Amino acid sequence: MEAALVGLAGTTLGAVTGFAGAWVAQRGQVRIQQEQRAHAEQVRWLDDKKGLYRDLLIRLYGWHDSLVSILKDEDDGKLFDNRSTAHKWIVETSLISSEEVRSAVNAVHHALLRAQPVIFDSNSTADESPLQGVQDGLLALEDALRAELAMPARAGSRPWPGRR
Repeated sequence: MEAALVGLAGTTLGAVTGFAGAWVAQRGQVRIQQEQRAHAEQVRWLDDKKGLYRDLLIRLYGWHDSLVSILKDEDDGKLFDNRSTAHKWIVETSLISSEEVRSAVNAVHHALLRAQPVIFDSNSTADESPLQGVQDGLLALEDALRAELAMPARAGSRPWPGRR
């Protein structure tokens, strides 16, 4: 009878140990699969971000250049097109970018909007260039974009739209 109890206890202990080992292995597999999916999403949006950020910078610099041409009385006639397309890319960027990039984009956007009335007001006597804040903002934005593209999984970035 004693041998049967020892055998039963050994079998029970073996079953519990086997179950615990299987559970630990399954949890590890689930964690690996979750990390692989998260990485795939980050890489997927990374390609989209590269094109979006390129287009955004082109239009923001175009808006800046149009204001420079107006400031020099050499209007290139592209202000409306550059400004409206820049607004489109600003909205798109806000959907998939990190907080740092969104802040930098907003700073450039507001600097451009503040500079326009000063440039259009021919009586303005500003001591410094009304576009200095825009230029500084564009440099900061470029740095933020490079940082996000180099490290897409940083805290504060969203791996895909609508996800926090």
